[in-house]
Amino acid sequence: MKTKSKAFALFLAGSLFMAADAYSQLSVGTEAYNRYVWRGADFGNSPSIQPDINYTAGNFEIGTWAAFATTGNTAGTEVDFYSSYTFGTEAGDFSLAITDYTFPDDPVGNYFSSESHFIEIGAGYSGTESFPITVFTGVFVTNDDDYSVYTELGYEIGEVALFLGFTPSESQLYGTTGAGIINTGFSASKEIQISETFSVDLNSSVIANPYSDNLYFLIGFGL
Repeated sequence: MKTKSKAFALFLAGSLFMAADAYSQLSVGTEAYNRYVWRGADFGNSPSIQPDINYTAGNFEIGTWAAFATTGNTAGTEVDFYSSYTFGTEAGDFSLAITDYTFPDDPVGNYFSSESHFIEIGAGYSGTESFPITVFTGVFVTNDDDYSVYTELGYEIGEVALFLGFTPSESQLYGTTGAGIINTGFSASKEIQISETFSVDLNSSVIANPYSDNLYFLIGFGL
């Protein structure tokens, strides 16, 4: 099947699984940032609006997330679909996920073009309150001749989250000719109560890409 067909089949299968679960929840939100930086790379060189919709049922989650550059820069346009399953244990949560990254305004095609879809399969771990470690590894399996691998380690200290992401080999996607650290820094968030029933989340990150000698300061809010 073509890439978009695989993504649709996954989306449908996840929906059927979750429909059978007694507990489910639908959430809708949006965030706005001064720019969109993903794994140490700037997308769009512009402020970014990032809406999302996700549906959970038990340990299943399926959803969609997007980014739109406010300047209309096509490099900042992205629409993704994802599905994941989490296994909860006393030692922490283990998860499996698949994400369909799409770039509808890419010059090589449009949303319904298979060249616009990049499928990543990933696995993650989130530790307990006494062991606040996170680990994620993902590999691209379509439209990437390098089958790029990305691994990120995280550690929380109070309200501050530290992270370090790297790729172990050459990757055109990540702009490396070999192994390299491409995404490291820290982030923090704070809830601001506007009224008794309404609040916004203020988010900020300092992100460095040692491989490309870039540094970014992100700030934004979420609803």
